[in-house]
Amino acid sequence: MNIPVYGLILQVLFILSITVFNFIRIYVMEQFNVYPVAFFELFLGLASFVCGIYGILKRVNPLISIFVSLFGVLICVFFVFVYLLPEAGIPPAIPWFYSE
Repeated sequence: MNIPVYGLILQVLFILSITVFNFIRIYVMEQFNVYPVAFFELFLGLASFVCGIYGILKRVNPLISIFVSLFGVLICVFFVFVYLLPEAGIPPAIPWFYSE
């Protein structure tokens, strides 16, 4: 298997974690904190982005590599919107940008 396919597998894992296995995410958030779930999702996004960029640079399946890198960026943007930005006066889950 080549590197962009690994990125695609990471993205499928991300989609499954926020849809089918959402109960695991909720359990971890309730028992521990939001940080493990958030950083796991950020890791999936960054790792798939790196796999896509590697595939673009090495010219391995260019169409899949571009898709993987763009979807990796979207996963990172998802991380920013869900965990780092406040919503309607509610402070963000991870207060890096907005301290109280």
